[in-house]
Amino acid sequence: MNAYLIILAIVVMLIMLVNIYVILDISKFPYSKRRQKWMWTNVVLFLPLFGSLIYFLIGKKILSEN
Repeated sequence: MNAYLIILAIVVMLIMLVNIYVILDISKFPYSKRRQKWMWTNVVLFLPLFGSLIYFLIGKKILSEN
């Protein structure tokens, strides 16, 4: 039983670290893209695991465009 809790804690911490990395990555884009930045930040915060995956697959390309 305790092993499952330890594994669960590690998984939750990893998801939190990935979310923090993604939010910091989003914040590096210019202020002129603030609406897109807010949208992606909300996606990552409200859908922690899937939001990060979606951002890495789609969002980074969208924010990188001019």
